[in-house]
Amino acid sequence: MIAARQARAFGPRHLAGPDVIGWGEAAAPPGVRARAATRLAAPVALAGGVSALLAIAWVALAPAAAERGAFVPLLLGMVFLGLPHGALDHLVPARMGAAWGRRPPTLALFLAGYAGLAAAFLWLWTVAPAAAFVGFLVATVLHWGQGDVDFLERFFGRRRAGRLGHAAAILLRGALPVTVPVLAQPDVAEALFATAAVATGAAAGGGLDLRAPLVIWGLGIALFALFATYLFGLGRAWHGWRGRFMDVAELFLLAVLFTWVPAYLAIGAYFLAWHSLRHLARLLLLPDAEARAVAEGDLRGPVLRLTRDLIPTTLIALAFLVALTAWSGPRIDGVEGFVALYLVWISALTMPHLAVVAWMDAGPG
Repeated sequence: MIAARQARAFGPRHLAGPDVIGWGEAAAPPGVRARAATRLAAPVALAGGVSALLAIAWVALAPAAAERGAFVPLLLGMVFLGLPHGALDHLVPARMGAAWGRRPPTLALFLAGYAGLAAAFLWLWTVAPAAAFVGFLVATVLHWGQGDVDFLERFFGRRRAGRLGHAAAILLRGALPVTVPVLAQPDVAEALFATAAVATGAAAGGGLDLRAPLVIWGLGIALFALFATYLFGLGRAWHGWRGRFMDVAELFLLAVLFTWVPAYLAIGAYFLAWHSLRHLARLLLLPDAEARAVAEGDLRGPVLRLTRDLIPTTLIALAFLVALTAWSGPRIDGVEGFVALYLVWISALTMPHLAVVAWMDAGPG
């Protein structure tokens, strides 16, 4: 039954059009993509769940050690999955079959727009850090929520419970990793903002009062309304109880992770093995030849080739982070300062990356 729903999910909307590159083969039919998705679905979802459970267990069994090592997953993710998960953005148009993505002039314009949007957001941090921080949080809610819902639709056959239900699913799935830490650990969020503002040399960072009653009550009421709408549409979103159970279990796990686990540790665990890995699984199936290979049981080859393609842009992104760190110089202090600057860099890259993923969602792939 799951395979049948996946075949529908990978139907005409998810197949490249007549301009598809093809990678030397005809476009993979929906059945092939459904079989490939079936092979990836459980391991990828399990990796995110295990990562969250390990973070929770670490805090429960060794809270002092978890506090000391809170930055480790985030820093590991920066190199291995965090930055790499967006490192294929320049190849996505071509791999989705857009002819302009293979033409040097139009590809150059695309890259210029991508870099320009990232640079503009970096500049915003230096002149209006509060606006940049809030804008980044809102963009992250939309991006992480869309990524989660898209993964469940493509790999597990989740259906859209109408426009309102679909919007609630995106907002709730994205709000849990973003707004719950703000409500549960506002001091950490405020310190992150202050450190990031100083790191970027903002002339007037200004305070950000996340303990204000309007913020607390507004976010709390919004979360309650989203959760109620989400649960109301759960029956229409899944055919059987297994999908509903997995859906609710993930929501519960995310709520516990971001309420109880130190914010940096929770975000690192989520970004490393949940959000980034789910997007990379989607990228792995973009080329038709790779989808066929995964469907036939060859996972090693596609993963190695994807890794090879991700390395150059990841190294460029790391080089820019090093340059940004050198520019910040004495304004940053210790690991906390570096992590704040890293999140500023991630926020700048998130804006064009979000646009690319939104285009992917609206297109055939």
